Amino acid sequence: MSRRPKHDPRESEREILVAAEEFLRERPFREMTVDAVMSRTGLKRPAFYVHFRDRHDLALRVVEQLGMEIGEMVDRWLVGTDLVNDARSAFKGLTEVYSQHGAVLRALSDAAGSDEKVEAAYGQLIQQFIDATTKRIVDDQADGRIKADLDAVETARALVWMDERYLTQTFSREPHPDPDLVVDVLYNIWMSALYGPRS
Repeated sequence: MSRRPKHDPRESEREILVAAEEFLRERPFREMTVDAVMSRTGLKRPAFYVHFRDRHDLALRVVEQLGMEIGEMVDRWLVGTDLVNDARSAFKGLTEVYSQHGAVLRALSDAAGSDEKVEAAYGQLIQQFIDATTKRIVDDQADGRIKADLDAVETARALVWMDERYLTQTFSREPHPDPDLVVDVLYNIWMSALYGPRS
C-alpha cells in the first residue's frame, strides 16, 4: 500500500493564508471561521492548527504578510536618496499592493473596529509607517529640505492615515480608478505638504 505524500509545511501554511485572503475579499472578518477557510484548501481541518492557534492568529499573519509587502514598497522612499523618483516609485508600489489586496485590507481595517487583537495588529502596522515617515521628515529637516517648524510626528500621522483611508476606500470596491492617477494624487499631496509646491 503506497503512503500518501505529506504536504510541505510551508506550502500548507501558504495555502491557508491564500484561502484566508480569498475569504476576506468576499466576506467580513466576523464571518470567518476555521471551517470556512479550510473548505477553500485541499487540507484537513487539523492542518490549520499546525500553523495557527485560531482565526485571530490567522488574521494577524495576514496583516503581517501584507505589512511586509507594503513595507518593501514604501522603503523605496523612506531609505532612498533620489527624492522625486524614489517617492513616485514608492507610491506606485503602494498603489499596486492596495490594488491587489484592497478588499482584504478593508476587511481587516473594518475588523479592527470590533476585534481587539486585529485592532492591535492593524494599528501596529500603521504605526510602523508613521514612525518611519516621521524619521524621514526629521532627517530631511536636518538637511534643510523640509521646513524646521513642520511638526514631524503629526504630519506623518496625518499623511499615513490619509493614505490608508484613501487607498482602502479606492481599491476595496470595483471599479478601480486608473492607478497612475492615484499615484499622481498621492505624490502631489505628499510632496506639497512636505517640500512645498513643485514646478
